[in-house]
Amino acid sequence: MIIAALASAPGKAGISVIRLSGKGSAELVKKFLTSKRIGSEAEYNRLYYSQFVNEGEFIDEVTVVFFEEGRSYTGEESAEIFCHGSPIIVKKILEALYEVKGVREAEPGEFTQRRFMNGKMDLVQAEAVIDLINAESEAGYTASKEQLEGGLSQELKKINDMLVELITILELELDFADEDLEFTPRQEISGKVDNALKVISKFIQGYKTGRIFKDGIKVALAGEVNVGKSSLMNRLLKSDRVIVTDIAGTTRDTIEEKIEVHGYLLRLFDTAGIRETSDVIENEGISRSRKILEEAEIVLQVIDSTNAGNVPQIEAKNLIRVYNKCDLKDLSVSEGSVKISCKTGQGIDELKDLIVKSVIDENMTYQPYYISNLRHLNILKETASQLDQAKVSINESQTNEVVILDLRQALDTLGELTGETTSLDIINNIFGKFCIGK
Repeated sequence: MIIAALASAPGKAGISVIRLSGKGSAELVKKFLTSKRIGSEAEYNRLYYSQFVNEGEFIDEVTVVFFEEGRSYTGEESAEIFCHGSPIIVKKILEALYEVKGVREAEPGEFTQRRFMNGKMDLVQAEAVIDLINAESEAGYTASKEQLEGGLSQELKKINDMLVELITILELELDFADEDLEFTPRQEISGKVDNALKVISKFIQGYKTGRIFKDGIKVALAGEVNVGKSSLMNRLLKSDRVIVTDIAGTTRDTIEEKIEVHGYLLRLFDTAGIRETSDVIENEGISRSRKILEEAEIVLQVIDSTNAGNVPQIEAKNLIRVYNKCDLKDLSVSEGSVKISCKTGQGIDELKDLIVKSVIDENMTYQPYYISNLRHLNILKETASQLDQAKVSINESQTNEVVILDLRQALDTLGELTGETTSLDIINNIFGKFCIGK
Protein backbone atom coordinates (compact mmCIF):
# COMPACT_ATOMS: atom_id res chain seq x y z
CA MET A 1 0.00 0.00 0.00
CA ILE A 2 1.30 3.44 -0.95
CA ILE A 3 0.65 6.25 1.53
CA ALA A 4 0.72 9.94 0.66
CA ALA A 5 0.30 13.17 2.59
CA LEU A 6 1.42 16.77 2.88
CA ALA A 7 4.78 16.64 4.66
CA SER A 8 5.27 20.38 5.11
CA ALA A 9 3.19 22.66 7.31
CA PRO A 10 -0.39 23.27 6.09
CA GLY A 11 -1.40 26.70 4.85
CA LYS A 12 0.06 29.18 2.38
CA ALA A 13 3.81 29.01 1.79
CA GLY A 14 6.43 29.46 -0.90
CA ILE A 15 6.72 25.69 -1.33
CA SER A 16 4.75 22.69 -0.10
CA VAL A 17 6.09 19.14 0.02
CA ILE A 18 3.96 16.07 -0.66
CA ARG A 19 5.48 12.74 0.38
CA LEU A 20 4.67 9.24 -0.88
CA SER A 21 6.01 5.96 0.45
CA GLY A 22 5.53 2.36 -0.63
CA LYS A 23 6.48 0.07 -3.48
CA GLY A 24 5.52 1.68 -6.80
CA SER A 25 5.63 5.27 -5.54
CA ALA A 26 7.99 6.41 -8.29
CA GLU A 27 6.00 4.92 -11.16
CA LEU A 28 2.78 6.32 -9.73
CA VAL A 29 4.10 9.89 -9.63
CA LYS A 30 5.58 9.62 -13.14
CA LYS A 31 2.08 9.05 -14.56
CA PHE A 32 1.18 12.64 -13.63
CA LEU A 33 4.35 14.28 -14.99
CA THR A 34 4.84 15.65 -18.50
CA SER A 35 8.64 15.87 -18.66
CA LYS A 36 10.10 13.36 -21.11
CA ARG A 37 13.30 13.28 -19.06
CA ILE A 38 11.44 11.46 -16.30
CA GLY A 39 11.16 8.09 -17.96
CA SER A 40 11.61 4.56 -16.71
CA GLU A 41 15.31 5.21 -16.22
CA ALA A 42 14.89 8.28 -13.99
CA GLU A 43 17.70 8.42 -11.45
CA TYR A 44 17.14 8.25 -7.72
CA ASN A 45 18.12 11.16 -5.45
CA ARG A 46 18.00 13.62 -8.34
CA LEU A 47 15.65 16.58 -8.60
CA TYR A 48 13.50 16.79 -11.76
CA TYR A 49 11.41 19.69 -13.03
CA SER A 50 8.06 18.99 -14.67
CA GLN A 51 4.38 19.87 -14.87
CA PHE A 52 1.85 17.94 -12.79
CA VAL A 53 -1.17 17.11 -14.95
CA ASN A 54 -4.29 15.15 -13.97
CA GLU A 55 -6.60 13.88 -16.75
CA GLY A 56 -5.34 16.59 -19.09
CA GLU A 57 -5.72 19.39 -16.52
CA PHE A 58 -2.56 21.32 -15.70
CA ILE A 59 -2.27 21.55 -11.91
CA ASP A 60 1.13 23.13 -11.20
CA GLU A 61 4.81 23.33 -12.06
CA VAL A 62 6.63 20.98 -9.69
CA THR A 63 9.99 19.47 -8.91
CA VAL A 64 10.16 15.79 -7.96
CA VAL A 65 12.72 13.51 -6.36
CA PHE A 66 12.62 9.71 -6.18
CA PHE A 67 14.20 7.54 -3.46
CA GLU A 68 15.02 3.88 -3.84
CA GLU A 69 14.15 1.21 -1.27
CA GLY A 70 16.62 1.20 1.61
CA ARG A 71 17.77 4.75 0.98
CA SER A 72 14.72 6.79 1.90
CA TYR A 73 13.33 8.20 5.13
CA THR A 74 10.94 5.28 5.57
CA GLY A 75 13.27 2.65 4.15
CA GLU A 76 10.75 2.03 1.36
CA GLU A 77 10.62 3.24 -2.22
CA SER A 78 9.49 6.85 -1.92
CA ALA A 79 8.88 10.07 -3.84
CA GLU A 80 8.49 13.71 -2.87
CA ILE A 81 6.69 16.40 -4.88
CA PHE A 82 7.62 20.05 -4.36
CA CYS A 83 4.80 22.33 -5.53
CA HIS A 84 3.78 25.93 -4.97
CA GLY A 85 2.50 26.37 -1.43
CA SER A 86 -1.15 26.95 -2.24
CA PRO A 87 -3.65 24.88 -0.22
CA ILE A 88 -5.74 24.50 -3.41
CA ILE A 89 -2.79 23.11 -5.39
CA VAL A 90 -1.91 20.70 -2.58
CA LYS A 91 -5.54 19.56 -2.40
CA LYS A 92 -5.72 18.93 -6.17
CA ILE A 93 -2.46 16.95 -6.24
CA LEU A 94 -3.43 14.82 -3.24
CA GLU A 95 -6.91 14.17 -4.66
CA ALA A 96 -5.32 13.00 -7.91
CA LEU A 97 -3.02 10.61 -6.01
CA TYR A 98 -5.80 9.25 -3.76
CA GLU A 99 -7.93 8.41 -6.79
CA VAL A 100 -5.35 5.79 -7.81
CA LYS A 101 -6.08 2.29 -6.54
CA GLY A 102 -3.68 1.22 -3.83
CA VAL A 103 -3.02 4.75 -2.55
CA ARG A 104 -4.41 6.24 0.63
CA GLU A 105 -3.81 9.16 2.97
CA ALA A 106 -1.07 8.55 5.55
CA GLU A 107 -2.10 8.25 9.18
CA PRO A 108 -0.47 10.59 11.75
CA GLY A 109 3.17 9.58 12.16
CA GLU A 110 2.89 6.72 9.67
CA PHE A 111 5.98 7.68 7.68
CA THR A 112 8.10 7.59 10.84
CA GLN A 113 6.32 4.42 11.99
CA ARG A 114 7.28 2.71 8.74
CA ARG A 115 10.86 3.92 9.30
CA PHE A 116 10.77 2.26 12.73
CA MET A 117 9.15 -0.93 11.46
CA ASN A 118 11.77 -1.14 8.70
CA GLY A 119 14.61 -1.02 11.24
CA LYS A 120 15.88 2.43 10.29
CA MET A 121 15.53 3.66 13.90
CA ASP A 122 14.41 2.35 17.28
CA LEU A 123 11.40 3.57 19.25
CA VAL A 124 13.45 5.93 21.41
CA GLN A 125 14.78 7.65 18.28
CA ALA A 126 11.30 7.78 16.77
CA GLU A 127 9.96 9.57 19.85
CA ALA A 128 12.79 12.07 19.46
CA VAL A 129 11.41 13.06 16.05
CA ILE A 130 8.24 14.55 17.52
CA ASP A 131 10.24 16.15 20.34
CA LEU A 132 12.54 17.74 17.77
CA ILE A 133 9.57 19.14 15.86
CA ASN A 134 8.08 20.54 19.08
CA ALA A 135 11.37 21.90 20.52
CA GLU A 136 10.89 25.48 21.74
CA SER A 137 14.42 26.26 22.94
CA GLU A 138 18.05 25.58 22.14
CA ALA A 139 18.20 23.16 25.08
CA GLY A 140 15.11 21.29 23.85
CA TYR A 141 16.58 21.09 20.37
CA THR A 142 19.88 19.73 21.74
CA ALA A 143 18.15 17.05 23.83
CA SER A 144 15.95 15.89 20.94
CA LYS A 145 18.83 15.93 18.44
CA GLU A 146 21.09 13.85 20.68
CA GLN A 147 18.31 11.31 21.24
CA LEU A 148 17.55 11.16 17.51
CA GLU A 149 21.23 10.57 16.73
CA GLY A 150 21.18 7.54 19.02
CA GLY A 151 22.97 8.79 22.13
CA LEU A 152 20.30 7.47 24.48
CA SER A 153 19.91 4.25 22.48
CA GLN A 154 23.61 3.51 22.84
CA GLU A 155 23.45 3.94 26.61
CA LEU A 156 20.43 1.64 26.79
CA LYS A 157 22.27 -0.95 24.69
CA LYS A 158 25.00 -1.10 27.33
CA ILE A 159 22.42 -2.17 29.92
CA ASN A 160 20.90 -4.63 27.46
CA ASP A 161 24.33 -6.17 26.76
CA MET A 162 25.04 -6.49 30.50
CA LEU A 163 21.83 -8.46 31.02
CA VAL A 164 22.37 -10.65 27.94
CA GLU A 165 25.87 -11.49 29.17
CA LEU A 166 24.55 -12.50 32.59
CA ILE A 167 21.79 -14.65 31.13
CA THR A 168 24.28 -16.33 28.76
CA ILE A 169 26.62 -17.18 31.64
CA LEU A 170 23.83 -18.66 33.75
CA GLU A 171 22.38 -20.66 30.83
CA LEU A 172 25.84 -22.03 30.07
CA GLU A 173 26.08 -23.27 33.63
CA LEU A 174 22.72 -25.02 33.18
CA ASP A 175 24.13 -26.95 30.24
CA PHE A 176 26.77 -28.37 32.57
CA ALA A 177 24.49 -28.83 35.57
CA ASP A 178 25.21 -32.58 35.77
CA GLU A 179 28.91 -31.83 36.20
CA ASP A 180 28.25 -29.39 39.06
CA LEU A 181 30.33 -26.61 37.45
CA GLU A 182 30.05 -22.92 38.38
CA PHE A 183 31.63 -20.69 35.77
CA THR A 184 31.10 -17.44 37.68
CA PRO A 185 30.79 -17.08 41.47
CA ARG A 186 27.41 -15.89 42.70
CA GLN A 187 29.05 -12.86 44.30
CA GLU A 188 30.38 -11.79 40.91
CA ILE A 189 26.95 -12.30 39.29
CA SER A 190 25.41 -10.13 42.01
CA GLY A 191 28.06 -7.48 41.34
CA LYS A 192 27.21 -7.43 37.64
CA VAL A 193 23.53 -6.91 38.47
CA ASP A 194 24.61 -4.05 40.74
CA ASN A 195 26.50 -2.48 37.83
CA ALA A 196 23.36 -2.61 35.67
CA LEU A 197 21.34 -1.06 38.51
CA LYS A 198 23.87 1.77 38.85
CA VAL A 199 23.51 2.66 35.17
CA ILE A 200 19.72 2.58 35.40
CA SER A 201 19.84 4.70 38.57
CA LYS A 202 21.84 7.32 36.66
CA PHE A 203 19.04 7.48 34.07
CA ILE A 204 16.33 7.79 36.73
CA GLN A 205 18.24 10.55 38.55
CA GLY A 206 18.74 12.39 35.26
CA TYR A 207 15.01 12.61 34.56
CA LYS A 208 14.49 15.95 36.31
CA THR A 209 17.34 17.58 34.37
CA GLY A 210 16.15 15.99 31.15
CA ARG A 211 12.68 17.44 31.64
CA ILE A 212 14.20 20.90 32.09
CA PHE A 213 16.10 20.54 28.81
CA LYS A 214 12.97 19.41 27.00
CA ASP A 215 10.06 21.21 28.69
CA GLY A 216 11.81 24.16 30.32
CA ILE A 217 11.91 25.69 33.80
CA LYS A 218 8.56 26.25 35.47
CA VAL A 219 8.62 29.72 37.05
CA ALA A 220 5.75 31.01 39.18
CA LEU A 221 5.28 34.72 39.89
CA ALA A 222 3.75 34.97 43.35
CA GLY A 223 3.06 37.54 46.03
CA GLU A 224 0.43 39.81 47.47
CA VAL A 225 -1.96 41.82 45.35
CA ASN A 226 -0.71 44.93 43.54
CA VAL A 227 3.02 44.28 44.03
CA GLY A 228 3.70 44.13 40.29
CA LYS A 229 3.48 40.44 39.34
CA SER A 230 1.59 41.11 36.11
CA SER A 231 3.86 44.07 35.31
CA LEU A 232 6.87 41.78 35.74
CA MET A 233 5.25 39.20 33.48
CA ASN A 234 4.75 41.82 30.77
CA ARG A 235 8.31 43.11 31.18
CA LEU A 236 9.78 39.59 30.83
CA LEU A 237 7.62 38.95 27.76
CA LYS A 238 8.29 42.41 26.33
CA SER A 239 4.58 42.76 25.59
CA ASP A 240 1.34 43.79 27.31
CA ARG A 241 0.14 40.22 27.68
CA VAL A 242 -1.45 40.63 31.11
CA ILE A 243 -3.94 43.29 32.17
CA VAL A 244 -2.41 45.69 34.71
CA THR A 245 -4.58 48.05 36.83
CA ASP A 246 -4.49 49.70 40.26
CA ILE A 247 -7.45 47.57 41.30
CA ALA A 248 -6.44 44.83 43.75
CA GLY A 249 -7.16 41.31 42.53
CA THR A 250 -7.13 42.08 38.80
CA THR A 251 -5.46 38.72 38.00
CA ARG A 252 -7.91 35.96 38.90
CA ASP A 253 -6.53 33.02 36.98
CA THR A 254 -3.06 31.66 36.21
CA ILE A 255 -1.65 32.86 32.90
CA GLU A 256 1.15 30.89 31.22
CA GLU A 257 3.61 32.21 28.64
CA LYS A 258 7.07 31.12 27.47
CA ILE A 259 10.37 32.86 26.81
CA GLU A 260 13.88 31.61 26.02
CA VAL A 261 16.80 32.68 28.23
CA HIS A 262 20.35 31.51 27.56
CA GLY A 263 19.00 28.68 25.43
CA TYR A 264 16.57 27.39 28.08
CA LEU A 265 12.80 27.66 27.99
CA LEU A 266 11.19 29.52 30.88
CA ARG A 267 7.53 28.70 31.44
CA LEU A 268 6.19 31.74 33.25
CA PHE A 269 3.02 31.58 35.36
CA ASP A 270 1.43 34.80 36.52
CA THR A 271 -0.70 33.88 39.53
CA ALA A 272 -3.52 35.53 41.43
CA GLY A 273 -2.41 37.64 44.40
CA ILE A 274 -2.75 35.62 47.61
CA ARG A 275 -5.03 37.28 50.20
CA GLU A 276 -8.21 36.69 52.19
CA THR A 277 -11.26 37.45 50.02
CA SER A 278 -14.96 36.59 49.83
CA ASP A 279 -14.95 36.73 46.02
CA VAL A 280 -15.70 33.19 44.76
CA ILE A 281 -13.88 33.65 41.44
CA GLU A 282 -10.80 35.20 43.04
CA ASN A 283 -10.69 32.41 45.63
CA GLU A 284 -10.62 29.83 42.83
CA GLY A 285 -7.73 31.74 41.26
CA ILE A 286 -5.86 31.75 44.58
CA SER A 287 -6.42 28.00 44.93
CA ARG A 288 -4.91 27.46 41.47
CA SER A 289 -2.02 29.74 42.41
CA ARG A 290 -1.13 27.57 45.40
CA LYS A 291 -1.07 24.48 43.18
CA ILE A 292 1.28 26.22 40.71
CA LEU A 293 3.59 27.20 43.57
CA GLU A 294 3.87 23.56 44.65
CA GLU A 295 4.77 22.41 41.13
CA ALA A 296 7.16 25.20 40.11
CA GLU A 297 10.94 24.72 39.92
CA ILE A 298 11.34 28.38 40.93
CA VAL A 299 8.99 30.79 42.70
CA LEU A 300 9.54 34.50 42.25
CA GLN A 301 8.10 36.25 45.30
CA VAL A 302 7.42 39.75 44.02
CA ILE A 303 7.63 42.39 46.76
CA ASP A 304 6.76 46.09 46.64
CA SER A 305 9.96 47.90 47.69
CA THR A 306 7.92 50.84 48.99
CA ASN A 307 6.10 48.54 51.42
CA ALA A 308 8.56 45.76 52.22
CA GLY A 309 8.40 45.95 56.00
CA ASN A 310 6.15 42.97 56.75
CA VAL A 311 6.22 40.49 53.88
CA PRO A 312 4.61 37.06 54.42
CA GLN A 313 6.86 34.04 53.92
CA ILE A 314 6.11 31.82 50.92
CA GLU A 315 6.98 28.14 51.21
CA ALA A 316 8.79 27.01 48.06
CA LYS A 317 11.58 24.62 47.05
CA ASN A 318 13.50 27.36 45.27
CA LEU A 319 12.49 30.90 46.17
CA ILE A 320 13.85 34.14 44.72
CA ARG A 321 12.71 37.37 46.33
CA VAL A 322 12.16 40.06 43.70
CA TYR A 323 11.94 43.62 45.04
CA ASN A 324 9.96 45.66 42.53
CA LYS A 325 9.68 49.48 42.26
CA CYS A 326 13.34 50.02 43.17
CA ASP A 327 13.14 53.19 41.08
CA LEU A 328 10.91 54.59 43.83
CA LYS A 329 12.81 53.20 46.82
CA ASP A 330 16.23 51.55 46.83
CA LEU A 331 16.83 48.74 49.32
CA SER A 332 19.72 46.54 50.39
CA VAL A 333 18.80 42.93 49.58
CA SER A 334 20.33 39.62 50.60
CA GLU A 335 22.16 37.25 48.29
CA GLY A 336 19.75 35.28 46.11
CA SER A 337 17.37 38.24 45.92
CA VAL A 338 17.21 40.89 43.20
CA LYS A 339 16.05 44.49 42.85
CA ILE A 340 14.05 45.42 39.76
CA SER A 341 11.87 48.10 38.29
CA CYS A 342 9.14 46.95 35.95
CA LYS A 343 8.72 50.57 34.93
CA THR A 344 12.34 51.22 33.83
CA GLY A 345 13.54 47.65 33.19
CA GLN A 346 16.29 47.89 35.79
CA GLY A 347 17.41 44.48 37.09
CA ILE A 348 15.38 42.41 34.61
CA ASP A 349 18.44 40.90 32.89
CA GLU A 350 19.96 40.15 36.28
CA LEU A 351 16.74 38.39 37.28
CA LYS A 352 16.77 36.25 34.12
CA ASP A 353 20.36 35.22 34.83
CA LEU A 354 19.52 34.34 38.41
CA ILE A 355 16.53 32.19 37.38
CA VAL A 356 18.64 30.05 35.05
CA LYS A 357 21.62 29.82 37.45
CA SER A 358 19.29 28.70 40.25
CA VAL A 359 18.40 25.55 38.30
CA ILE A 360 21.18 25.02 35.75
CA ASP A 361 24.86 24.55 36.51
CA GLU A 362 26.66 27.00 34.19
CA ASN A 363 29.09 24.24 33.17
CA MET A 364 26.36 21.67 32.55
CA THR A 365 26.06 20.14 29.09
CA TYR A 366 23.50 17.67 27.82
CA GLN A 367 24.22 14.01 28.62
CA PRO A 368 22.69 10.95 26.86
CA TYR A 369 21.33 9.65 30.17
CA TYR A 370 19.15 12.75 30.68
CA ILE A 371 15.84 11.08 29.89
CA SER A 372 12.84 13.39 29.53
CA ASN A 373 9.99 11.04 28.65
CA LEU A 374 7.71 9.75 31.42
CA ARG A 375 7.28 6.45 29.53
CA HIS A 376 11.05 5.95 29.64
CA LEU A 377 11.19 6.75 33.36
CA ASN A 378 8.44 4.28 34.27
CA ILE A 379 10.01 1.49 32.21
CA LEU A 380 13.43 2.04 33.79
CA LYS A 381 11.91 2.04 37.28
CA GLU A 382 10.18 -1.25 36.53
CA THR A 383 13.40 -2.70 35.11
CA ALA A 384 15.25 -1.66 38.27
CA SER A 385 12.59 -3.32 40.43
CA GLN A 386 12.95 -6.58 38.49
CA LEU A 387 16.74 -6.45 38.81
CA ASP A 388 16.34 -5.94 42.56
CA GLN A 389 14.27 -9.13 42.58
CA ALA A 390 17.05 -10.89 40.64
CA LYS A 391 19.50 -9.85 43.36
CA VAL A 392 17.20 -11.28 46.01
CA SER A 393 17.07 -14.58 44.10
CA ILE A 394 20.87 -14.63 43.82
CA ASN A 395 21.43 -13.84 47.51
CA GLU A 396 18.90 -16.51 48.52
CA SER A 397 20.84 -19.04 46.39
CA GLN A 398 17.89 -19.72 44.12
CA THR A 399 18.49 -21.96 41.11
CA ASN A 400 19.81 -20.56 37.86
CA GLU A 401 16.39 -21.06 36.28
CA VAL A 402 14.82 -18.65 38.79
CA VAL A 403 17.56 -16.02 38.39
CA ILE A 404 17.38 -16.29 34.60
CA LEU A 405 13.61 -15.77 34.74
CA ASP A 406 14.09 -12.57 36.79
CA LEU A 407 16.76 -11.27 34.42
CA ARG A 408 14.70 -12.08 31.33
CA GLN A 409 11.76 -10.15 32.76
CA ALA A 410 14.06 -7.16 33.25
CA LEU A 411 15.44 -7.58 29.71
CA ASP A 412 11.95 -7.75 28.19
CA THR A 413 10.84 -4.68 30.13
CA LEU A 414 13.91 -2.77 28.97
CA GLY A 415 13.07 -3.81 25.41
CA GLU A 416 9.83 -1.83 25.67
CA LEU A 417 11.95 1.33 25.55
CA THR A 418 13.54 0.66 22.19
CA GLY A 419 10.51 -1.14 20.75
CA GLU A 420 11.88 -4.70 20.71
CA THR A 421 9.14 -5.95 23.05
CA THR A 422 6.65 -3.07 22.90
CA SER A 423 3.03 -3.95 22.19
CA LEU A 424 1.47 -2.75 18.94
CA ASP A 425 -1.14 -0.74 20.85
CA ILE A 426 1.57 1.30 22.58
CA ILE A 427 3.47 1.76 19.31
CA ASN A 428 0.32 2.99 17.56
CA ASN A 429 -0.42 5.33 20.46
CA ILE A 430 3.08 6.85 20.26
CA PHE A 431 2.94 7.48 16.53
CA GLY A 432 -0.65 8.68 16.76
CA LYS A 433 0.68 11.79 18.55
CA PHE A 434 2.64 12.78 15.43
CA CYS A 435 1.33 15.12 12.78
CA ILE A 436 0.11 13.77 9.43
CA GLY A 437 2.97 13.74 6.94
CA LYS A 438 5.70 12.85 9.45
